[in-house]
Amino acid sequence: AIVHEIRELRAGSARADEPLHLFADLEVYLAADAARAEDAKGRLDELAAEPHRSDAATFVGTPAELADLLLDWRATGLDGFRLRPGSIPDDLEAITRGLVPLLQGAGEFRTTYESDTLRGLLGLGRPANRYAAV
Repeated sequence: AIVHEIRELRAGSARADEPLHLFADLEVYLAADAARAEDAKGRLDELAAEPHRSDAATFVGTPAELADLLLDWRATGLDGFRLRPGSIPDDLEAITRGLVPLLQGAGEFRTTYESDTLRGLLGLGRPANRYAAV
């Protein structure tokens, strides 16, 4: 509903012809099975002496479960995701060696990069230099 509302508001704005990319923000705790992921997050919460709070949505589970969630969310109109590993290196490795190959196998994640800059990957033009002489 939020994605639809944003896209509708954008369509009626003066900037409707400019690119708009909507990304979900997720903090992820991943393991081979969901119980292990819950245990890992629980240990981190214990070390902090309180449950961790994030300004992003939190996902705890397996790379396959996360892949399913991302594909479901993508179907709602999201353009991409910002994934924050809950712990490094464990969750980062689970993203790169577990999640990414699953998404690539489904044809939903690139295997090469079309551009060497984030601006290029997002299809954004170079902004005008506000300091350049007119």
